[in-house]
Amino acid sequence: MKYLQTRALVLRSRPFAETDRLLTLLTWDEGKISAKAPGARRVKSKLAAAVEVFTCGSFLLYRGRTIFTVSQAQVDVSFREQMVHVENYARGHYFAELTERLIPEGEPNPDIFEHLLAAWSSLQEWQGDRELLTRYFELRLLLLLGFQPHCENCLFCGDLQGPFYWNAAAGGLFCERCRPPRQPGVSLSRGSHALLRAMQRISLRELKNLRAPQGQQKELADFIRQFIQYWTETGTLKSLTFIRENGDP
Repeated sequence: MKYLQTRALVLRSRPFAETDRLLTLLTWDEGKISAKAPGARRVKSKLAAAVEVFTCGSFLLYRGRTIFTVSQAQVDVSFREQMVHVENYARGHYFAELTERLIPEGEPNPDIFEHLLAAWSSLQEWQGDRELLTRYFELRLLLLLGFQPHCENCLFCGDLQGPFYWNAAAGGLFCERCRPPRQPGVSLSRGSHALLRAMQRISLRELKNLRAPQGQQKELADFIRQFIQYWTETGTLKSLTFIRENGDP
């Protein structure tokens, strides 16, 4: 079929040619795709509002040989207003950038679509810890993509108590007795391990009531980032660099 009617989240939007925009969309029906929005940079363009980042819209897309073209677009929900807050803006961009880097082209995954949509929506009135929201987003995205670190117990002896040591190459935890010598990794205290296990089980709604000391948050952040760096090919994320420079653990 030459046309695709679908819901989509705008992950990235950048200038293209004189008046167009080049989009990266996460669509409900076909996953991540690239699309050109003709004339979207013109002041009176009917497409302008729907092709901005942080938008969930209904799109009619023409399927070309190498790229889609936006024929029609209508805003369903825009999260741009809550992204005026600099912390929300940085984290919203990080959620979009990490999703774009991790998911392959053309593979539909409605669960990831809903996960990103819920995360953007949560930033609007989030009363909990935004650091924990970020860790939750990362963990759940990795899980939905099939990246499941072994975090329940020691990979060698089965110890459940900890403290633990994360070994990226092995993809699992080791207790202090079984820890591989002279190998880089991340330490996880008993509290950090319990926090990690809890975040793998709870819902986004339950997360709002979760609190954790800064030390545990830093250990969890180091663990997740080492896992992402070792097991994926995300490279450097501009939005993550910005968050780190502005107070991230």
